[in-house]
Amino acid sequence: MVRPEIQALRAIAVATVVVFHYWPELITGGYVGVDVFFAISGFLITAHLVREVDRTAKVSLPGFWARRARRILPAALLVLLFCAVATYFWVPLNLWEQFFGEIRASTLYVENWNLAAQAVDYLGAENRPSPVQHYWSLSVEEQFYIVWPVLILIAMTLARRGSELLRRRAIAAMLVLLTLASFIYSVIATANDPAAAFFITPTRVWEFGAGGILALAATTTARPAFRAAVSWLGVGAILLASFAFTAETPFPGAAALLPILGTVAVIWAGAPALRWAPLGWMKLRPVQWVGDNSYSIYLWHWPLLILAPFVLLDQLTTPIKLGLLALTLILAALTKRFVEDPLRSGPLLAGKRPRRTFIVAAAASAVVLLASFAAIAELNDRQEQDRRATARLLASGERCLGAAARDPDNQPCINPKLRLSVAPSPATARELVTPHDGTEANRSPLCQGGLKIIGLLELCSFGAPANRAERQVVSIGDSHARRWRPGLNIVALESNWRVTSIVRRGCPLNNYLTGSSTEIRSCRQWQRQLAAWLKANPTIDTLVIAQSTGTGRNPERFEARVRGYEERLRLLPSTIEEVIVLRDNPRVSGNTLDCVEQAVEAGKAAGPACAIPRSVALKPDPLAVAAENLDQSNINVIDLTEFYCGPEVCLPVVGGVLIHSDRHHQTELWNRTLAPFVLRELDRKKLLLR
Repeated sequence: MVRPEIQALRAIAVATVVVFHYWPELITGGYVGVDVFFAISGFLITAHLVREVDRTAKVSLPGFWARRARRILPAALLVLLFCAVATYFWVPLNLWEQFFGEIRASTLYVENWNLAAQAVDYLGAENRPSPVQHYWSLSVEEQFYIVWPVLILIAMTLARRGSELLRRRAIAAMLVLLTLASFIYSVIATANDPAAAFFITPTRVWEFGAGGILALAATTTARPAFRAAVSWLGVGAILLASFAFTAETPFPGAAALLPILGTVAVIWAGAPALRWAPLGWMKLRPVQWVGDNSYSIYLWHWPLLILAPFVLLDQLTTPIKLGLLALTLILAALTKRFVEDPLRSGPLLAGKRPRRTFIVAAAASAVVLLASFAAIAELNDRQEQDRRATARLLASGERCLGAAARDPDNQPCINPKLRLSVAPSPATARELVTPHDGTEANRSPLCQGGLKIIGLLELCSFGAPANRAERQVVSIGDSHARRWRPGLNIVALESNWRVTSIVRRGCPLNNYLTGSSTEIRSCRQWQRQLAAWLKANPTIDTLVIAQSTGTGRNPERFEARVRGYEERLRLLPSTIEEVIVLRDNPRVSGNTLDCVEQAVEAGKAAGPACAIPRSVALKPDPLAVAAENLDQSNINVIDLTEFYCGPEVCLPVVGGVLIHSDRHHQTELWNRTLAPFVLRELDRKKLLLR
């Protein structure tokens, strides 16, 4: 039986999600629509399973999973295959590894865990939104569908000799315990690790559980007027969360109670037939149609939004978004009519043994997986060609390579051979090229003997042997300092320094910190441990600091950050004789690497073709300003901006070398070409001779 209030809830849920994705400024908390879907699923699935238990005193796991597969997989796999084909033909190579990796994860229904890992990963955090990113919620649902009937079966087994009432109570007890445990974990995880907590299954189980508990509750006998009021309150709670919550709201955690309780309230209230009850608008044909097609709408809206800029080679204006929205509705209707319904209830699979459903589902999934593996194989082949080309370029000793092309002491420095060169390619930009054989794995930090862990500190040492070094240097900072390691390694070997690099992503050497309370506490703890380590190692005489400028231009916040750096620099131990601040590098736009790749394919010089206005790329650096404000002879700023930028623009490619691996991190090759000029600046400031 179709319940109009549930279809209306689905319509609200998908509408809030779609509007949030297309026009986030209009509905800042539209992500709560996913939570509405979770609560609905928990209610419907639990009600279905309990009816089966009441009818047969058992649960057929194969039958249940086959029905879920027929409901979920046909449309989901169709959209995944579309995304794979579209990525192959229209998406630049530098995004293939991420996009096809997420397509595989979505096909296997582990995309939520994949995104959770990326959220806390140094490189993964810089990933662009993929066309299948929204499959994280489907992954959570599928994982719930796998586990929940098994738990019901366990509860039934424990109460197998009891009455129907005892079985229901056993199921209810298990569901309540599971829901409470998940809710408590969700609150804790959201406070401690909000980025990962948003995606992982344990923080979301209680949302299904809330709907499941309602399904086990007795049918209400409340008066229609009261139920109508509750229904309005439930709708209001969902809309309040949608418009009041923002990206800064800790979520899911306790905040998710608002949309979940609102959803439960609407389902509990049912459809009271009063004139002022919400049933009138709920039963409107457009509302019911959107609710009925909500699953396909959800599947299609996001990949169209993400892939359209690659196809159109343009930014998405409001008219284009409206066109994509119309296309979403058309594709959703066609998918529902010709894919969802026939495979869910048609003669091909419905009514047959579950084994047939599983075989067809496995075959269809294999097609998507094979498509993604084939694309990755092609990518690997092309990346290997790029690596060999980069190695040849390094071995050739070409003049004017990289930063040397903008050396102000050697202008003009023009090498026609490098005009169309881009090394590394955007597809291999995140890889490291070691000074040894060029085969070091992606994320190796060039540490001699590997990382040494002391509490929260990760120590990476390189350069001259400690017992023969003329200076003991510590390089500290965030992920930008990590990207300076290859260049500093060259400086250290040339200057006979021993360098210990200690970095922590998103944690500046600053008394003014932003972020969640957990992130701030963790950063403070790291700062204290760093200060204690420096004090305990008085042989350290030189400090090199590199920090991200951040993206904000708020004057008050900028001044606060400057003061925070000044306070920290004053607190350095007296054993530190020299402090060298590396002014942060410019940034590029989100599609700069795409532009570079397209310029190479078109035979254009990528640097000028993809240049960014200097006013946009070069952010003010509060650390550099703080160092200059202190005006101390032992604190010096090295500013290499002239190697990136001219008076009007900043370049993404200089001297045949790609500068950025993403929007704001340097490639290793570029950093290595900067090393001679760091040495020159140190010499000019007499920092090599003190």
